[in-house]
Amino acid sequence: MTGIIVFSLSSAIVFLMPMMMQPLSLGFCVMLMSLLSCILIAFCVSSWFGYVLFLIYVGGLLVMFAYVSALAPNSFFSGFKSLVSFIVVVGVLMLVSVMTYFKTSDFSVWGDFFCQSKGHVIVGAFLINPSSVSLMIALGIILLINLLAVVKVCYYQQGALRAHEEVG
Repeated sequence: MTGIIVFSLSSAIVFLMPMMMQPLSLGFCVMLMSLLSCILIAFCVSSWFGYVLFLIYVGGLLVMFAYVSALAPNSFFSGFKSLVSFIVVVGVLMLVSVMTYFKTSDFSVWGDFFCQSKGHVIVGAFLINPSSVSLMIALGIILLINLLAVVKVCYYQQGALRAHEEVG
């Protein structure tokens, strides 16, 4: 039942994201989405995997949010319409999820759908085994190429992202 509620909330946030106009509200939605996804992973896969994933994701979000907030102009919130639509979407999704949950006679179907556990096997151990070494090397190469692309795009002479005049 908890998995259904978390899944409904994350679905509602996904449907709410296109309505966000300011970077602050969009960053808040992305942060909530990552929190709910990591909670679902912590319930289903492993708690430490969800915590580590959340910390890594939040670190990347903070860097991205700093750049976006430096580039975006200051604007006011008009959040009442978004709040009402969020409440309506969450209500409908939870109502449909709970009605579907109680309509099925076999409650273990939902548990198996959200959390397919494979016993007490360490979940992170499958990442570092001989059959997936090529996947890890490819991931490292992709991250290295991204790092080189970001360094190549940045100009040291241009300075800050948003220009400001010094008083004096």
